[in-house]
Amino acid sequence: MIRSSLLLAGGLGTRMNGREKALMMFEDSTLLERSLSVLDDVSDEVIVSLRDEEQGQEFSPYLHDRIIVTDRIRNAGPLAGMLSGFERAGGDYVFTVACDMPYLNRTLIDMMFDMVGEHEALIPISEYGTKEPLHAVYHRDSMLEAIENALDEGSRSILSPVSFLDDVIYLDAEVIRTIDKDFKSFVNVNTPEDMLKLER
Repeated sequence: MIRSSLLLAGGLGTRMNGREKALMMFEDSTLLERSLSVLDDVSDEVIVSLRDEEQGQEFSPYLHDRIIVTDRIRNAGPLAGMLSGFERAGGDYVFTVACDMPYLNRTLIDMMFDMVGEHEALIPISEYGTKEPLHAVYHRDSMLEAIENALDEGSRSILSPVSFLDDVIYLDAEVIRTIDKDFKSFVNVNTPEDMLKLER
């Protein structure tokens, strides 16, 4: 099975006062570089989703010939990035993750690729019982169709395409805990305050 990974880095950073989240520094590297180093290890190809060519120019020093896609639909949030990324992906399954998760876990992502089998999606359940659709593995063709259906309906919710899938399995929090006992994989950075907490 060819494994694709899609890193969603095209957000506007509105809660970061317009700063590019992916280029924020943490432990001597950018969040972008931290994610890419993990995804390179667990995938056959890494696709980086950006909002436009201008962002691509700003990110180019970090991307090193990786596959880049840009949004062709405006104001659709992460679904726009997923649409472009899934259209470009070469693998049957795509691990999809936001760029603001600084503690990606290679072992957990590997296990998710192994566990998805022939299902249409594998979505983790956090310690709080919430679904984590931006740290999940999706069947490329099924999810691409589901994203198109959601966008056609005018829905922008990241979970809306999942409702169009028939065969979704969920990764139980207790299983995740055996690999990532503190659930650090799902820590994300939305505000400057979140970043300060990480640095303490």
